[in-house]
Amino acid sequence: MKGFLTALQFLTLFRVKKDLEVTKDSLASSMAYFPLVGALQGVILALADYLLAGTGLLPESLTTGALILILALTNGGLHLDGFADTVDGIAGGKTPEERLRIMRDKAVGPIGASFLFFVILLKFLALEELPAEARTRAIFLFPGAGRWAMVLMASLAPSARAEGLGAAFSSNSRKALVISTLIMATLSVLVLGALSLVIIIALGCIVYAFTRFFKKRLGGVTGDVFGFQSEVAEVSFLALAIAFMNILALAE
Repeated sequence: MKGFLTALQFLTLFRVKKDLEVTKDSLASSMAYFPLVGALQGVILALADYLLAGTGLLPESLTTGALILILALTNGGLHLDGFADTVDGIAGGKTPEERLRIMRDKAVGPIGASFLFFVILLKFLALEELPAEARTRAIFLFPGAGRWAMVLMASLAPSARAEGLGAAFSSNSRKALVISTLIMATLSVLVLGALSLVIIIALGCIVYAFTRFFKKRLGGVTGDVFGFQSEVAEVSFLALAIAFMNILALAE
């Protein structure tokens, strides 16, 4: 229970226990529950989607925009900030050291802002293109997919810095990966069916490719990179879910 509460307080703005002690070890072990935190966010988004669009209160496009805003607010904008910082660092530095230094600068540059707009736009379009019969289920699952991707990345790459979130997460990532993968796979099978494991496998391949990229560019991963990967994984999961549903429709 403590691991889940630690993950919940770290990944979101929810403060369920004020005196919860957060250490490097507790952060590392909490990674196993990242997909469950994403599932909780997914429940909030699915409920909001029903209350706004399902009841006819708002058109679907406005509701989709509201869902993206709600997700960002529950995250405290942490992952979007990490996405922008990572893009700025990769685009602006010539060496791993320069890139990491730029990523420490919290001011968002024009390239980071442009890509941030692009990833939000892609997320909006992907949510809009979800088949009606699968919209609620995909909305429930995609935040968890983003959190699971962070755990997978942590297990595949060392920390680019001796301190920080990358170092904390990499210390216990193998055990956390097994548990979090079982959770994510179970949720996917229960919600979308056994064939949806193809989506999880494909998403894992995408995470692996990005992990190799960051190992070459930065020498490892950082907290900002985890935020980047979470955003990319959310969009990727939605796109893969759309493709999965389309293939199933063609096969019928």
